[in-house]
Amino acid sequence: MIKYLSLLKTTKPYKVIGADIAEGKLNHCYMLTGDDRVALDGLITLFAERILCDKDGCGECSVCMKIEDGNHEDIFEPKNLKADGIREFVDQVYIKPNGKYKVMILREIDKVDMKVQNFLLKSLEEPVDNVVFILGAERQTAVLETIKSRSKKLAVLPFSRYALEDYFAKKTAEYPNRALVKEAVDCCLGNLTRCEELLADEEYASDLTDIIFILKDMTSTRDNLKMQQRLGAVEGKLVRYLDMMQLIAGVLLKKLSGVRVDGFEKVNCLMDTFNIPALVNFNQLITEAKQKLENNCKESNVLDNLFIKLMEVKYLCR
Repeated sequence: MIKYLSLLKTTKPYKVIGADIAEGKLNHCYMLTGDDRVALDGLITLFAERILCDKDGCGECSVCMKIEDGNHEDIFEPKNLKADGIREFVDQVYIKPNGKYKVMILREIDKVDMKVQNFLLKSLEEPVDNVVFILGAERQTAVLETIKSRSKKLAVLPFSRYALEDYFAKKTAEYPNRALVKEAVDCCLGNLTRCEELLADEEYASDLTDIIFILKDMTSTRDNLKMQQRLGAVEGKLVRYLDMMQLIAGVLLKKLSGVRVDGFEKVNCLMDTFNIPALVNFNQLITEAKQKLENNCKESNVLDNLFIKLMEVKYLCR
């Protein structure tokens, strides 16, 4: 059984592939795009089922079972994303399928080097009968324009908070910690990948609350030092805290810009603390701090520099 099946079947991409098949207008290449890896992978598998199953992707027949087990004879995925793996993948295009269609799946085309992506072009420019490509991309900018132009692009959008609440309300046996589920649904912003990460991380809610408290109370040098000590107390967690800060800044920026945000209510207490110019600078400062950590700078020095600059932008932008 594909995880989040009932949610995935409500998406526009799933409805599009169903309509294309019903109308006899199956495209030779579909590209699913979005930043939700879990949703992308689930939909790619569902697309394969809709194409190969005679019962509209029933999820129960032997064909669907083979697809979900990863051993269907007419589905091919590259063994690796390097040149040799993609060449071998493309060679399979020209071998006759056992059934009506052959499905070529590349779940992370954006992770394939652009020079290597050129191996796919001939197959897309000169489609082979009864061969369908299904591509997944979290970063469209990392995909050749020639590939995108020859694909039917379908965006995988965030799920509504209501849809997630309804889904998990029916899964109480699988997710008994309802407080954790509520927190995950509120903070995932409709992204199943982030939701799964939050459900597996029981400390996330308390850490996020700490970060919000810190940002709210960032008013003096004395508080600055206290906050640095608080964040630096657990070795190796600074990157995690910086990720949370960047997420908070992004959500606040959307809310202050008038963009509707479905969830993340706990950051509303910061709406009067930062303005838009401060948040733009805030995000850049966190990015720079992450880069310093990647370059093995001392955590305490990175924190000290970050908080001094955060206080500067907070007050200069008032």
